[in-house]
Amino acid sequence: MRTVNSIASGWLFCPDFRNEYTAATFSPKDWQKVCLPHTNREVPFNGFDEKEYQFVSTYTRNLVIPTTGKRFFLDFDGVMCACDIWINGTAVGAHKGGYTPFSIEITRFVSPGETIRLVVRVDSTERDDVPPFGHVVDYLCFGGIYRDVFLRTQDEVYINSVFARPEKVLESEKALNVDIDIAGPEKDVETYVNGRECNEQLSCTLLDGARIVNRVTKTLEPITSTGMIHGSLRLEKLCDLRLWDTENPTLYTLVVRIDAIIPSDEKKEEKEDESNARYCIDEYRVPVGFRTVKFTPEGFFLNGQKMKLYGLNRHQSWPYVGYAMPERAQRRDAEILKNEFGVNLVRTSHYPQSPYFLEACDEMGLLVLEELPGWQYIGDAAWKNQACIDLESMILRDRNHPAIILWGVRINESQDDHDFYMRTNELARALDPTRPHGGIRYVQKSELLEDVYTFNDFSYTGGKNCSEILLQPRTVTGLRHAVPYLVTEHTGHMFPTKRFDHEDRLREHALRHARILNATFGNPRISGAIGWCAFDYNTHKDFGSGDRICYHGVADGFRMPKYAAFVYASQTNPEKKPVLEPATLFAKGERNAAHILPIEIWTNCESVILCRGGKDLGEYFPDKKEFPYLPHPPIIITDFISDQLLKKGYSAMDLALLRKLIKKILEKGENALNPMDMIQAKLFMLRRHMPMDAMRTLIADSIFGWGRKDERFELAGYVGGKEVLRKTYGGDAYAVRLEVKADDTELHMPTVGAGWDTTRITVRALDQYGNLHPFTQEAITISVEGAGEIIGPSVLPLAGGCIAFWIRTVDSAEEATFIDPTPEITVRVISERFGENKVLIKLI
Repeated sequence: MRTVNSIASGWLFCPDFRNEYTAATFSPKDWQKVCLPHTNREVPFNGFDEKEYQFVSTYTRNLVIPTTGKRFFLDFDGVMCACDIWINGTAVGAHKGGYTPFSIEITRFVSPGETIRLVVRVDSTERDDVPPFGHVVDYLCFGGIYRDVFLRTQDEVYINSVFARPEKVLESEKALNVDIDIAGPEKDVETYVNGRECNEQLSCTLLDGARIVNRVTKTLEPITSTGMIHGSLRLEKLCDLRLWDTENPTLYTLVVRIDAIIPSDEKKEEKEDESNARYCIDEYRVPVGFRTVKFTPEGFFLNGQKMKLYGLNRHQSWPYVGYAMPERAQRRDAEILKNEFGVNLVRTSHYPQSPYFLEACDEMGLLVLEELPGWQYIGDAAWKNQACIDLESMILRDRNHPAIILWGVRINESQDDHDFYMRTNELARALDPTRPHGGIRYVQKSELLEDVYTFNDFSYTGGKNCSEILLQPRTVTGLRHAVPYLVTEHTGHMFPTKRFDHEDRLREHALRHARILNATFGNPRISGAIGWCAFDYNTHKDFGSGDRICYHGVADGFRMPKYAAFVYASQTNPEKKPVLEPATLFAKGERNAAHILPIEIWTNCESVILCRGGKDLGEYFPDKKEFPYLPHPPIIITDFISDQLLKKGYSAMDLALLRKLIKKILEKGENALNPMDMIQAKLFMLRRHMPMDAMRTLIADSIFGWGRKDERFELAGYVGGKEVLRKTYGGDAYAVRLEVKADDTELHMPTVGAGWDTTRITVRALDQYGNLHPFTQEAITISVEGAGEIIGPSVLPLAGGCIAFWIRTVDSAEEATFIDPTPEITVRVISERFGENKVLIKLI
């Protein structure tokens, strides 16, 4: 019977490697105790040399081999970027590739009950024979054993892989084809259980929670010889099943078992419990989502329904520890993308990402484009072979995830290579004929070998009157006939924006994302667009800002949102989550010439009422003129006087003139008014018997310029005629307190063998209206009491009024003795200006 045990704790780490470290008698002293996932070196948040983590290191631990089981395996989820493994001084395996899992059978090198010495040499240099390396790469590939490691025990025969392929998905009676690879024994054996000869039975059971939907079985010939046996079973007449989609991601569980059926003993009673005649050799579980995906020249269809895809690219890196974050942090990223940013698609740029992240996408209904490792460069024949190995590993690991709708089978932004990409496409089709393929490119008229032409479109350089915000698909493909087409990157490096940048830059950043989304929704030939990118990330010296950070995200590296994040969030259903986010601080002097107009309000509300100083200025509606195709266009306020003037009897012609004058003054000042504007203004004043001073006051009131009284602004969002959100702002805002919150108030209790748990703590300086005050740059001091510790430095400055950090549990119960049956971690955040804030986190 299969057992899988984490071996995350109990490791010793040394930041170098010598041959003597592999000797069976070697006893390390003064090595660092570490727990997985582990980064080989914690680095500063910004401004560091990427070579700091590019070295060869050693991990070792003692490991007790279970007394049960007949075969033993080490399962590694991810080691960057190559490794060699020894047991008791004997080399037992090696692996190349930092993003794909691998297993090493150690049965021949161990004995049940034995304590062994396991040594892993980890090469975290940028090796030319391992993708994505060989040339420059626009992201960092942090070193270490940065994902989980498990010790797996098996019987002589075990299930190696399962591929569940739903069929007849849109019919009332569905079906499920199950492809199964069964590994034979290490050597030819006879099948016995407890000394008795037996037969073997293969079964597939589909579960809806605890309820059995259907079950089929098949008698196997005794598996006595080595090698892989390929089998299949089919479940028919699956009724009353719910589809998996982005709103209701229904998951079922497929249980595949091999049982040994022991012939009945005539001497035993006939009523003997059936379980006594059955022994489970192996059991394998996979999630199943019944859904169809199809890309066509007319767009993307999920379960036969057309859906516009809009999403973000994701790098799997965090401040200080790079890639080495455990399950909770991986899942939290999926939650942010789906529930906070509201996107329906994520691309795992530019490599396979954590299985925990993909599991969360399945559970939340977040669609995924996953691709093989690489960035622009294609190496020699050996390099290409390794890329194909990576692609195969990725598909075999992830093809049961219903969230994945498209495989990326080209090296990101590489040039055409016909033979190589024929090979990757054929490999993907052989391993998974159920999903389409794309190949992310930035060159136009590239050879199309995939099912979907996936293209990084950075042609847009700003401005709302751009004739082609996105290139037309046929212009890009160069083909006479239409093909499925998906934009896989946009915006990003064309307009890098720090979260603490000037308000106008943050606004323009958001507007660029919105204009591209609007163009996407308006073009039926484009299946969707994936923005570059979700979170800022560390990069090589060749890219990014002067501190080696690519500020391309709609959120910063700490997952704190910029205005652009609200562009995506506002496209969601307001009945589920209303959004009301103005892209302004309502502060004079933040923009040029002390203007605060125009104001873009990123919202999914049907209308917004604006109040100034307690006075209702009017009701404002989404701008469907500039953004006709967005599901929820922004509300753009260009003046504060229109409704008042209408009430006072001003004509539509007068209002149009005032708006024109105000717009010019807002953009370029009074000097922008030409002679015709001045003549029209004088005629307006004559009609209204208005002196020049009154005219200036009227315009000043509309633009809230210098010398005007700072007043409170209130925004009230309405859906279905009811107020759903109200927010208050003021140009007189100042920071009054710190808000300190934990993403999670409960973490897993450290246990022997298991890895560590973590949560993010956000710190925001709030003004008297409860809004972020981005000009506060206080330093905070962090202290942690109990079975936890901070990741990164304990003194941090607020950047743009906020910062975040992660705390982690201590490595294992061996290192933490709890007297209190309900232990807590106490996190204290102390500021000289705002005093102390405390967060309590339970360990359960």
